[in-house]
Order: sequence, then C-alpha cells, then structure tokens
Amino acid sequence: MAVYGDDDGGLWGRRWRFVRTAMAVCGDGDGGWRGSDDDGCWSMVHPTAKDIYRRPADIILPVSQDDGECGSGFWFRIENDTVVPAAVIAIPRNTQRAVLEVFVSYHAHEESWYANPLQASYDGGDAYANGGFRQIYATVDGQFAGGHIPFAVIYPGSINPYLWSPVSAIGAFNLPAYEMDLTPFLSLMLDGMPHEIGIGVRDSQPYWLLSGNLHLWVDAWSDTVTAGVVEHRAPPLKLNRHGEWRNSDGGSEINAEGVVRFSGWVSSSEGNITTTVRQKVKFRSQVEVQNRGAITQVEMTNKERTTITMMKLGQQTTARVQVFIETPLQLHKSRVTAMGGAVFEKARLNHQLQEVVNLNENGQAVGFGALTDRQDAEGSVLRREGQEQPVWGSGSTRSQYKYRDGTTCYLRTLTAVEGIVKADTTSASCAGVTAEEA
Repeated sequence: MAVYGDDDGGLWGRRWRFVRTAMAVCGDGDGGWRGSDDDGCWSMVHPTAKDIYRRPADIILPVSQDDGECGSGFWFRIENDTVVPAAVIAIPRNTQRAVLEVFVSYHAHEESWYANPLQASYDGGDAYANGGFRQIYATVDGQFAGGHIPFAVIYPGSINPYLWSPVSAIGAFNLPAYEMDLTPFLSLMLDGMPHEIGIGVRDSQPYWLLSGNLHLWVDAWSDTVTAGVVEHRAPPLKLNRHGEWRNSDGGSEINAEGVVRFSGWVSSSEGNITTTVRQKVKFRSQVEVQNRGAITQVEMTNKERTTITMMKLGQQTTARVQVFIETPLQLHKSRVTAMGGAVFEKARLNHQLQEVVNLNENGQAVGFGALTDRQDAEGSVLRREGQEQPVWGSGSTRSQYKYRDGTTCYLRTLTAVEGIVKADTTSASCAGVTAEEA
C-alpha cells in the first residue's frame, strides 16, 4: 500500500529489504541490530541465520548495458524470450558470497501480462495473447542460476484509473526487486576472468526492461578463496497449458510447478562453508471471457518457498532462512455498450502480497517475520467508444498493511472513496494485528 506524501515512498517492502529488516528486528536479545563493532572484524565463528543478511555487501557491480550513456539507457530491453542479454563481469578472487538483485518493469503489450489468455486458441484480436505466465531468471555463463515468478504490479492507468487516487496499487511507486543467491556458483567465477551474468524473462513479449546489481562479500583476510559445486539440479518448470475458445469467448488455464536446488562450498579464512539454495514454485493462472468479450475474469496465484542453508565443515551448526511468498489476484471486468457510442465499464479487484520469513539454527526457531499487503477495489468508468480518456468515473479502494515479528507489530488500514481518504488508522498493537488476521 502506498499513499501520496509518504516519507519512505510507500509502504511496499520488496523482498531484499524486508528479509534484511526481519533479520535486524528479530535478532538480538537486546532488541538491537549488532554492527561490526561487536565482533571487531565480522569474522563468522560459525554461520548463523542472522549472518546471512545482516552484513552489507563489500562490493556492488552493475548488471546492465555497458553503453547506456550513448542514449539507449542502461536497462536491458527484452522483446522476447529467445535472447538472454548478459553483462560481462570479473569478480575478485577472494569473493565468498554473491547475491544478484534484479529490477524489472513491463511495458506496451506486457502492461497487463497477468490477464493474458493463451495465444494458441484465443481469437479475440490480440496477437500478443500468450497466457499469464512469466518467469524472471538469471544465468551464469549460460547456466540457469535461479528465477522468480514476478509480482503483478498494476500500473495507475490500468483497469480503472479512479481506483488509484490517492492510493496507489501495491508496488506501483517502488517496483519489487528479485534476488538470486549465486554463492553456489562461485567456483565458476573465481578465476579472475570475465564471466557472463545473464537475466531474462520467460514467455516475454514486447517489452520488458531489466537491470541488476551483483552484491559481493569478500574475504578481508585472504587474497584468494577456493570453491566448488556440490549440486546443480534445475529441471524446467512443469508447465500445463490448456484453452478452449469460440471466437472471443472461452477460457484458458496455465499451471506451473517445480523445484530447483543449488549447493556449493567456499573455503576462506572463515572456514569451509557450504551454501544450499532450494526453491519450490507452484503457479496457477485462469482467464475466462464471456458474453462476446464483454466480461473478463482473471484468477492468478503464485506460491514460492525459498530456503537458504549454511553449514560449516567440522561443526554441527546449521543456519537456515526460509522465505514463503504467496500472491493471489482476482480481477473481474465487465463492459456494456450504450446508445450514442458510450461504453460503461465496471471492475472489481482483490490483490495481495504475503511474505513470511523464518530463521532457524540447529532446528530451533530464532526469528520470525510476517508481512501482508492487501487491496480490495471496485469502480466504474464511462468512455466514448474508441477513446481511452474517460468521460466519468468512480472508484473505492481499501488497503491494509500488516507486519509482525516476535516483538513488533504494525497495522495500517486505509479506505479511499471518490479520490478522498475516508479512513486511515494505524496501530502498533499485536492484539489488533491478531484480531484482523482472525
């Protein structure tokens, strides 16, 4: 949820910031976030769950176009999924951890990708209707290194512009970033030579803009470290596509699921530590069109569970971070053509982002954080046929943002009607958050 005038640019917590904040809030017994002064040199005596995210990167390298200053910009422009653009990067030979952060936005025919029917069977006049499935992914020297189903950010002009005044859609003012832990792949890149870090979008159409940052943590006490791959299991997602259409009416469905697992060790001055990344994805998209294209219903949900485990050789200590994400979306649109060429449109939207972070050490829970950002909106628009600019419109939106962990709670609920904030309440009571969830 974001409201104009927020000092922080909105309440959207993208995964990278949310997980790192959860590490800080959930962590130490004194309620604070211990910094480098506490241990003198950030040396990891044994891996802990809080260590995975609490230390900022030593080096950040851009993953973008080299000649962006020449006018085309630094973003990679993705027109389809046949070409994966890449940046050529050489990393320090004493790198002991690497995380790729990817930024994306979608435009033109892809602005409403989450509502696309299937191209193979759809005859609704849209040549770009290839279904509501996309996957953002990364490669290291052409080898698949992780991916995420993107969160469907709804742009202010989409569906009904009167829904987004003064409240914006989830993520609209601060587009989410997506992270892939590349530590298991360090053995491929520690030779001091340039390597290709690629980023792409599966099933993409014109057009997406992508760029990234490669976060690197280096060993301050060694000029070089050694590393090796333990496991690389990345079978393609199992995709099931089905559609039945007669002219512009019918329905289509896409189901996707899969599990990937990467594991690798790094031997540095902190010891020999094996990092394992496991991700499970389950996705479903349904699009139904009725009444000669006048009624459209969209349902989409994505569930991801990512687990990062660190184990030090010769010790029984195991640190584990689990991140669970669920993003359901329901959209209903209807259109009626009246006399005189007027078109009356109605829309109803339910959209939610839910993230849960669990920190474990040796099988014991040491931290927890949960975030839920939900919007329920409905409205109407009157347009002249063939014109995008509305003649009249109305909308109402209810937004609710909840965060809680072991010690902290925050709840904000906002209701806007006809462009005016009717209610805006905030609570720091865990009892209030629990009551809302019940």
